Amino acid sequence: MMKLSILWLTLLAFLLAQVTAEGFEVPQVWENLNFTRQVDVSRVYGREKILLDVKNVGKEDATEYFMALPIDLLNKISVVTSIIKDRETFPDTLLTKNITILDDGSKIGYVKMVLPEPAAAKEEISIIVTLEYNARGVPYPESIGLNEEQHLLLTTNKLPLSAYLTKESTLLFIGSSSFEEINGPSDESLKGEEGENSISFGPFKNTKAYTNDNKVKLKYLHNVPLNVVTTLKRDLWISHWGSVVQFQEYYELTNRAAKLNKGFSRLEHMKQMQQTLNGHYRGILDNILPTGATDHYYTDLVGMVSTSQIKGAHFYLKPRYPIYGGWKYNYTIGWTNELSDFVHSIDNNSFILSAPLLNGPVDTAYDTVELSLYLPEGAIVEEIDSPLPYEKVSIDTEKSYFDLNKGHVKVTFTFNNLIDELRGGKVLIKYQYDNVAFYKKPLSIATYIFVALLSIFTLNQINIRVN
Repeated sequence: MMKLSILWLTLLAFLLAQVTAEGFEVPQVWENLNFTRQVDVSRVYGREKILLDVKNVGKEDATEYFMALPIDLLNKISVVTSIIKDRETFPDTLLTKNITILDDGSKIGYVKMVLPEPAAAKEEISIIVTLEYNARGVPYPESIGLNEEQHLLLTTNKLPLSAYLTKESTLLFIGSSSFEEINGPSDESLKGEEGENSISFGPFKNTKAYTNDNKVKLKYLHNVPLNVVTTLKRDLWISHWGSVVQFQEYYELTNRAAKLNKGFSRLEHMKQMQQTLNGHYRGILDNILPTGATDHYYTDLVGMVSTSQIKGAHFYLKPRYPIYGGWKYNYTIGWTNELSDFVHSIDNNSFILSAPLLNGPVDTAYDTVELSLYLPEGAIVEEIDSPLPYEKVSIDTEKSYFDLNKGHVKVTFTFNNLIDELRGGKVLIKYQYDNVAFYKKPLSIATYIFVALLSIFTLNQINIRVN
């Protein structure tokens, strides 16, 4: 019987955090003395760093701070972390299902930060929050020429969206060599100030809680492809007999960059390649694999693809065609590693599998990732642990070559809104695999072969000739 004690505790905690409460009212025990928001637009996914200087304006100790976010953005979050500045302590940071509906009908969600130590009345602390999410600017315009530069348009709040009164705030954009505000205000105090590869707005004074009506539309240069993997099916096959781990990944990749307004021209594409190395198309896919990977292969829906190269831990793939905006490409890659790279023995019968979350191309966002870990036939799962919340997890069996009984034990995780920087995350599985299970398959195969040979020998001894 599979022992899933930690799994059930994890699921229980996750379900408790999912209780939805519309009309949620945040206790007004904090005041933002300073709200500095920095937005990095250099990647295919969003990255923000928010510095909060806050003060407990209540009469009692406070332990929870709620950071407000538009619900659409909250549902796209990949990673959120927080740290108490100067103390090097980390609040428990949770995505809640509490929702506040504003007068204009927009929905606001929350990131709840539980302080490691209560903040006394009138106490001031500084919190640094880091957000990464599967969202980005949209092509502006939507269609461009093959040789034109690509710009994106990002629409966001200019003033701080907070559940609390904000005394002073600043908004900073970085990550592009060219920024331009579209339909900017006539008021000079609200216009942005351009710097080197940046543009800043503010400081703004005394912003009320839930201010959500002052937007900024920012056009910026981003002449690189927007890699988004809509579906990744990632399989790891664990073999104790072969002492290897076999990886196989199936990608459904799309480029969400600007579409071509006049169709594709191979001649114009070749000219562009000679003139510049950059462009809004994807011509090479750089996959970072685990150290020691061997037996690489690369296929697509047509068949085997020979245009690939291996340099150290990098597996460079050249698709059959350049992937321009709106184009899609489905492909499969695979490789093999030593078992000892990922599986470690606790004792004679217990093992821990440490499986990397991702190994895909750099600067890539993932809508859905299905990670399947195939343990040997007869293995018993004891505990599982994931570095990130998952949509669902299932434990099943699946038959493969020479599986004579139920088949390999298959543990499948489903994740949403991942980014390439999460490749360092590890999914851990503790399982039992004793000598009985280890020798059962070869002995069963040997028994079947022996019975088959004995049957053939016996049949050969029967005289069926008619005199």
